[in-house]
Parts: sequence; structure tokens; C-alpha cells
Amino acid sequence: MRCSCGQKNPPEARFCMACGQALGVTLPRERRWVSVVFFDLVGSTRGFQKGLHPAYEAVQETLTRAAQAARAHGGHVHAFPGDGVLVLFGAPRARGLEAHRALEAALAMVRRSPWPARAGVASGEVLWTPLGDGLAGRPTAVGPVVALAERLSKAAPTGSVLADPATLDLAPGAKAHLLGEEALPGVGPFPLLQVEGVGLQLTPEEEALLEALERDLRTQRRALLTGPPGSGKSFLLEAFLRRKAPGMRLPVAVLERMGPETPLRESLRRAAEALFGNLEALLGPLPNPLADALAYSLGLSERPPWPRETLEDLILEAWRQALSGLGPLLLVLKDLHAPDRTLARFLEDPPNTLLLLVESRRPLWTPHLALPRTRPPLPWTLQPALDGLPHRERKALLALGVLGRATPALLEELVGPFDGRRLEAEGLIRTQGAWLLPLPEVGQAARGLVLEEEAHGWRREAAQRLLAQGAYLLAARLLEEAGEGEKAARVYRALAHAAWNRGHPERALSLYERALRAAPEAMRPALERERQDARASLGLGEGARGGLRAKDPALEAYRRLRKAPSAPELANLLPALKPYPLEATEARLLLAGLLWRGFQPQLALAHLPPPHPHLPPALKAEVEALRAGLLMDLGRHEEAGKILKAPPPPEEREAWARFQATRLRLLLETGRLHEALALGEAAYRQAPHPWLAAALLAASTLRGRFRIDLLEEAHTHPDGRALAALAQALDRWRKGLDPRPLLKEALKAGRTLPNPYVYHLALSTLSLYLWPQSPRKAKALSQHLLYHTHKTGFAVHLELARLLRAQLLLEEGEGVGHLLGFTPSLPFLQAWRAYLLRASGSGGWEERVDPKLRGYGILGEWVRRLWGRGRPVWTWPKR
Repeated sequence: MRCSCGQKNPPEARFCMACGQALGVTLPRERRWVSVVFFDLVGSTRGFQKGLHPAYEAVQETLTRAAQAARAHGGHVHAFPGDGVLVLFGAPRARGLEAHRALEAALAMVRRSPWPARAGVASGEVLWTPLGDGLAGRPTAVGPVVALAERLSKAAPTGSVLADPATLDLAPGAKAHLLGEEALPGVGPFPLLQVEGVGLQLTPEEEALLEALERDLRTQRRALLTGPPGSGKSFLLEAFLRRKAPGMRLPVAVLERMGPETPLRESLRRAAEALFGNLEALLGPLPNPLADALAYSLGLSERPPWPRETLEDLILEAWRQALSGLGPLLLVLKDLHAPDRTLARFLEDPPNTLLLLVESRRPLWTPHLALPRTRPPLPWTLQPALDGLPHRERKALLALGVLGRATPALLEELVGPFDGRRLEAEGLIRTQGAWLLPLPEVGQAARGLVLEEEAHGWRREAAQRLLAQGAYLLAARLLEEAGEGEKAARVYRALAHAAWNRGHPERALSLYERALRAAPEAMRPALERERQDARASLGLGEGARGGLRAKDPALEAYRRLRKAPSAPELANLLPALKPYPLEATEARLLLAGLLWRGFQPQLALAHLPPPHPHLPPALKAEVEALRAGLLMDLGRHEEAGKILKAPPPPEEREAWARFQATRLRLLLETGRLHEALALGEAAYRQAPHPWLAAALLAASTLRGRFRIDLLEEAHTHPDGRALAALAQALDRWRKGLDPRPLLKEALKAGRTLPNPYVYHLALSTLSLYLWPQSPRKAKALSQHLLYHTHKTGFAVHLELARLLRAQLLLEEGEGVGHLLGFTPSLPFLQAWRAYLLRASGSGGWEERVDPKLRGYGILGEWVRRLWGRGRPVWTWPKR
């Protein structure tokens, strides 16, 4: 095996023959949050003056006792510097409550010391890393917090413990008083806080949770404490063990980490040793084969030759009987997140004498006491969750936290094989399709613990693999976080171009923002110009001078077509305008208008999809108004109503007027005259416009009020003049005057503008007027209307033409079934069809038609007045 120093060593060598470095051992290099205890003897130098050996014996005994006290509180005895002891809480493994345990250990070490002693405690971040190229064979805690603990121990009075403010903040319930302030070497003026005692201080909410936990134990004989990492489960469980468990007067067995690598036999053996000492005493009352199974589970005999399932069943039954004969017992299982199958079965049906208190991140059973996440956890609170994992899974989780998301294959390429199901079972990651995602708090802890050098290495390597797989956005983010700003900016820019070319400049804008954030100074002017052009493509500003928009021939062609529109040329140009939603939408509006005026409503609607959501409100409103009008032309009033919800601001006068006029038309054609009048009056007061005036004039005329002011306003617009002529015709007819000149005027305007809506409305109205007076002319007009609307697809007027044609044919005694085989789109047409079906003997139902026709537009009013005089104006053939 070759060492990093270059020396080639024999395969059996464990240390380098040249430099002495450990071979094949990967020492950890990471940041950790720790509480450091520095225990120091007072006057040991004078003691050695009385004799080397006696002084050594005394120092040895004192330091050994201090180390034992530190270990009893879960500390790691890191070093014996001179006549002191350096203890770490939180490295190499965290167990939770590091600050509490460090203060308790420091007090115990000082108070139980046979030699005068003192201690200092400090908490903070350290580098947990090997020094001297790992020649010592172990990592070392490096950081100012270690020196601070040593300085505090030297400043402490004999027999006392000093702590820094950070440690006391992390240990609510610890008591200390200020001795004063002293300039510590290398630190400066620092408060000297002498520790008096350590407790666990709970908030009122935590006190209530503690009561609920005790209540669950007493009533259900088992309690489950759950919550996400860093939610305070360990703190609450420790408070229960210190304050509540002694009051229950039961033997208590506490088992620390309970993972899949800790099988049931090992867990229960530990509990039995802690409580009863003599394991053989448990075997006495049990018959075989239960005694053999229990002996194997305690490690007292070899594995019996039984199948696995049989052995598990016998072990479970043996333990249930053994524990049932021992009396009440409280078993506390900490960090039980992914128990093995046998232990899970034991927990589902424990002996009646056993009380179970379990801490887990997952709801292993119901009911359970769930701790909410009240505030974001600090990195140090999540160290126990990470340290409880096997090495491979811990490294994979740290890498996943650094990356933010990754596939299992990508993680294995970075850190080697690992058990992803274990991480998911413990509630530390979640899946999203093929991706693994860490919990947010786990990702935060990982980014705080992994050294930047290693984190950047993972990011760079992952980014290269993701680029090859086509996961460009994640790769760009990782490159940016790894400090590869130029590479990241180029990927973001390419993604922005792709999004823009697909017609999504709003996505391109966010990508340009990321590119600008990551790019070096030399790249930013070009990126800024492209970002400005992307904004201009959404109507959010002017394009950049000399930018992409200024050089695109498609935009130049569109500007030419705006002056002389051509439907075929516009249709051919639309694909080239896809990167520019503003111009593309304007072109579609222009094209749809040309097609509509060319009596092609279906093709017009096909070329006018819903507007881009990021366009200016006025342009979106124009698109929605035209789409709604086309839908109504095609008899799809319900769909039209769904898109006429949010008008633009009244300041956008043209768009406002078109939108509100279209809403008026919808209300009139669906029989809501009162709503139409209210809406029209309010809209016209806010922003007068010829379109609104013409629509409101029609609604007012239907209520018997013809307004000259609206007529004058409507006449200032060609389309408004045509609609006003129809309203005037209805007013003249109401007064007993001949409306035909006005109807012909509207018909002529509808042909020459052209305006299909006015044309068909005038043609239908003229046919209805001629119906009782000149059936032959009405029949000819209805035939023309039927042919024309069938060819052009104007559904409502096609339905009206069929009904009018059927009415006229029915009066002549001809069959009309072929004309009535459709479902009308409006209620007043449904009523007319039903009446015709009944009159022709084709079925249908009798209904009073007059109420069905109230509140409709000009056509509905015309039919109602012809039909609602108490007698029909036609004659039915006698049968």
C-alpha cells in the first residue's frame, strides 16, 4: 500500500514505514459544534516538589477520577495536557444536551477531586480534523473555543467552574453569577460567570407536553414521543427522566441508540444487565425451549438450530414471560427511528408489567405525542441525528445535504454504496420521483458541518455528472455554490436562451438574474442586455440598443405587417415570433381580427389561445374580450363567461371598453338585462367609449329608453354606428314606425366594414321583421342566412336561421324535423325550438314562452314582441 508521502509499504503494514502515518484509515475532517471542558489542577507543581512518585500517584488518581466523571456524563476524554483533562461534548459523536452535560460533568469533576481543582467550559464551533498529516492517528479539535475553555479554567477560583455566555445560553436552567470581568490572554476583557448548578428549564408549552407524556404512560402503558430532527425530543425526554420517572417509583432501564444495527437481543441484554446484573437468574423459571432461546438472546449460549422465524417467536415469548415475572419496569428507548423487525413486534405487544417510553422521528404507533417545529433548529441540535448513523449512510446524508438533491446513483458515485432505505426509514430524507431530498433542517446542518473544500469537491463532481445527464439547472446551482461562477453563468445563460426561444421569457428573466449573480464582471454587460430584451418581450420596458431584439428579422417583418396586415403572412410569421410574447400576442390579435372580419370565427379562435400570464393587463384583457366574443359567436357562452372575470384598470381605456362591452353582450344574450344595465352604466361612467355606448344603448333600448347621448358617442366609431343603427331600428319598431331603412343601413355597414356580428344580427332582425308581413321575403332571407352561417360557423345565428326557416315552412304545412335536430345554445332559442316541436307534432313540451324571452338581446326582444301579443302571428295547419 502506497502512503500519501510516496512510500510503498507491504500489504500487511498498518503504518507507513517512512512517515508513520496510519494506512487505509480515513480520518474525519469536518466542522462540529462542541462544549469543551478544561479541568485543571491547582498547585500541582508545588506537589511535585515533595516527591515525584507520590505526586504522580496523587495526580494520576485525580485525573483518572475526573476522566471517569466526564465519561459518566457522556463526554469524550480528548487529551491530558500536563496536569489537566480536556473533555469534548459533541465530538467525535453528539448525544444531545451537550452544554448541560458539559456543565454537569465540570461540576462533578471539580467537586469530587481529591486535589484542589477548577474547570472552564466553553461552547462553539471547532474543526474536527487530524493535525500533522494524521501522524497522531486521530483527529483533533481545533478552534478558539478550546483555548477559551483553557483560559477560563486558569481564571477560575479554586473549586469552581467558569462558563462562557454561549454555554449558558445553550443550557436553559443552568445557574451562574458574575464574578466580574478579566482580561484573558489572547481573548481580551471577558465576563467571569461562575456556575452554581445545572437544571432543565422548560417553557409552559413543554411543561404541558411533559404532563401529557406522563398521562399517556399511566393510561395506555406506553407513550411515543415524535417530532422532526431538532424539535426538542431529547430535551423533553431527559426532563421526564429527571423529574417524572423518579416519582413513578419503578425501575427504569434507559437504552440510548436503537437502530437496525442494534438487534432486540442486544437491546434487552443491556437492559437486563443494568437492572438485574445476574443474567442467569432470568432463566430459572422458564421451561425449554424458551430458556434456550432466552439464553441465546442474552449471549449465554450458541444459536439453537431453529429456523429464523421460529427463533424470533421463541425469543419474544421468552422475554415476555421473563419480564412478566419480574414486576413493573419502565423501559425507555431513545432514538428508536428504524427498529428491526423483531423489536418492532415486541413493541406492538409488550408484557403487561412493562411500561414503554419511546422517542422516534416517526409515528410508530397511534396515538403518539407529536412535537411541533416551533423554530428553525441550529446545526448543533442535529448532530446527534447524523452521528447515530453508520459511517456510509452518514457520509451520504452529508453529501445529499450539501447538494440539496441527488439520485441514488449520483450519491453512490460521490461517496460509495449506502443504504438509502435506512435514511428514508429514519425520516431524514424523502423521495421525489427519482430524486432523494434531505429534510431542510438536515441540509442546513450538513452545510454547517462539512468543510468547504470537501463540499466544493462534491459540488463540482456532481455538476459534471449532472451536465452529462441533462440536469442543467441543478448543475448550474452546484457550480455557483462551488465558486465556479463563470461556468455557472454560462449554463444559466444557455437555459435562459432555451426558455426564451420556447416563448417563456419570464423564466428566462429569473435565469438571467442567476447568471448575473454568478458571472464575472466581464460577462455582465452582455447578460444585462439580454435580460433587458427579455423584459421588453413581456412589455416590461424598452429593448436594449443593439440587443437580440434589434437584430431579429422576424420583429422587423412584424412591424411591416402592422402597417399593411395580411392574414396569410401573419399566420406564417407566428412561429418566428414565439420568443416575443408581446409581439406574438399583438400579431395574434391582429390575425384573429382579420379572420373574424373574414367570417372565419373558428379559425380566428384557433389562432388566439389564452394570453401569456405575464403580459400587461390591458393586452391580456383585449385578448380575453376577443376570445369571449368568438366563443359567443360559436354558441359557447358558458366558456365565454369563465374568461370574462377580471377587467383591466379603467385607465386602460380601450381595453377596458372592449372588455366591458363584451361582458354586456354576454349578459344580454344570456337573458340578464338588469345586470347588463347596471354593469354598463357603471362602466360607462368610469370610462366613456363608443363601444360601451353602443352596447349600453342596445340594453337601454330594450328597457324602453332610447338615449341620444349614447347614440352620439356610438356614432364616433364605425362598429359603434352599426350597432347603434340596430338599436334605433328596435326603437322605431316599438313606436310603430318602419325600421327597415335602419336595418338595411346596419346590414350594409356589416358587409362593408366588415363586421360579421352586425351583419348577421341585422340580417336576422330584418328576417324577423318581415316574417309576419312578407313571409316570402323572410323565407328568402332565412335561406340566405342559413346558408351563410352554416358556411362560416356562426352558431347562434345558424340556430336562429334554422328556427326561422322552420317557422316559415311550418306555416306552409311542410315538414321541419330536419331543421330542428340540434340543441340550441341559448334559452330563448330552446323555448322557440320546443314550441315548434310541439306544433309540428314532433314531441316537445308545452311551455309559456313569453317569460323565457324576457331580458335577452335585440333578437330575443324581437321574437318576444312578435310572439307575445296573446295570439300567435302565424297560423297552424289544422289536423
